[in-house]
Amino acid sequence: MPAIKHAVLLTMSVLGAYLYLQVPVLKHYSLQAFALISVFYLILQKKQRGRIYLILPENSSANLALINFAFLLLTGASGSLASPFFAITFVELFFLALAAPAATSLLVALEIVVFHFSLSIAMSNNFVLSMGALSNLIALPVVMIFYLFAKDQYQKAYCNSLLIDAETRELNKAQSDDRAVAEFISSLLNRRLPMLEFLLSFPEKNKEAINSEVKILKRDLNVLTRSINAKNKEDEN
Repeated sequence: MPAIKHAVLLTMSVLGAYLYLQVPVLKHYSLQAFALISVFYLILQKKQRGRIYLILPENSSANLALINFAFLLLTGASGSLASPFFAITFVELFFLALAAPAATSLLVALEIVVFHFSLSIAMSNNFVLSMGALSNLIALPVVMIFYLFAKDQYQKAYCNSLLIDAETRELNKAQSDDRAVAEFISSLLNRRLPMLEFLLSFPEKNKEAINSEVKILKRDLNVLTRSINAKNKEDEN
């Protein structure tokens, strides 16, 4: 899904959760809605991922908006910043950081801050947040920045490991080719050339043997060339 559409979909999930919780009848069944949406999300993940089952949604997947909506329902209906389930919000941010671009993740994190701030202010006395609630609120963008930094470092380390692996393969291939060439040259210097030198001492007498030795040299050289070319094609594929 394109980044802009994905950002809009995630924004709608935050707004949809907020509007859902403004309806008393719907808010009363928030826990049931969370359970149903979570089960539906897991079924979708199983269906889409097939044999390799992962809870984390794919990058820029619409499933992320679905589980984001479910998490917001759970925490919002149970007290928002004072919810006993508030810690699940950090799991929500973790999903966002891994499955969405950095700009989208930061945008949705700020929307979640506004979401919890609005709900908590409405439930507080004199519209003032407690120190605990304020600490939870400030922790959200801080944790999201940390998640994004960790994701960036992991991606760089992973790319670096792939580069090292590729360089190692190239080095091994080059060493293998060098060994093959070295063995051919060694054979040429130690056996083939001395034999040719001996045969050329009496060229007329050894004409057939000289021709046979040259043919063997050509054959061995062709075998070496084909072997090197085949390895190069395998590495390209």
